[in-house]
Amino acid sequence: MITRKQALKNEVFASFIGTWQTRFDPREDPYMTTPGNYFDWELDKERFYDQIEIDSIHKKELEEFLNCKDDVTIKKYEYFGELKYNLDFKDIFIYSIEIGKILEQLSIALNSELIFILDYNVPWLSQENDFAPVIKASNYLREIGTNEEFSGAYKLSGDELAEFVANLFWIIRCNASLPYYWFSTESHQFIGDVCKHGNLHFHTYSEEVKIQLESFAKQNSLIEIDDCVEGFIGDSGIEGRQIII
Repeated sequence: MITRKQALKNEVFASFIGTWQTRFDPREDPYMTTPGNYFDWELDKERFYDQIEIDSIHKKELEEFLNCKDDVTIKKYEYFGELKYNLDFKDIFIYSIEIGKILEQLSIALNSELIFILDYNVPWLSQENDFAPVIKASNYLREIGTNEEFSGAYKLSGDELAEFVANLFWIIRCNASLPYYWFSTESHQFIGDVCKHGNLHFHTYSEEVKIQLESFAKQNSLIEIDDCVEGFIGDSGIEGRQIII
């Protein structure tokens, strides 16, 4: 376990996270600007907001954003595209284990530990969820030292990495309120994630790393996909997926 600052020493990784965080900046395309009727999510209906209340809401949102964003320098890098893959397993429980093994192999191929961080500075255990696989996964995070306030990052390799990813699979899949997470290394020019559908995504920022990841995918029988969709046995919904209301 490391701090967010330690996790973002890789400037490509830091720039990606910093750019992603600008999407949460309340100053960008604010919902309310002038007095009028707007939807109140707490009351579940439209109501009138005056300028004083709107200004107060904007101030609070901006304070929260500035408190949660990372202090990083955003640099522009040439983008070499996104690679998307999944594994040839339809049983979700087997899949969650195998995706962990794949990232362990990726760490070996890159000769680097993988670093995992949420795209926003909120605790990893910030959402409660009573779905059994998520309870098990959350307990695993606690067992490795994660407390209720920890919003830093994880730096892992080997068996620990495989086990971590197998558990993280359920936390990300089922906790809809939790921000996205991303992974990279201390030096490689890519950012990856395993999305809620279990698909493996790589955003590449050099031709060399793109070729390296494509070669890794071929050697490990990853299936290249065009569309990020659900591929497990069962209905189209995600069992256990919850959001904090």
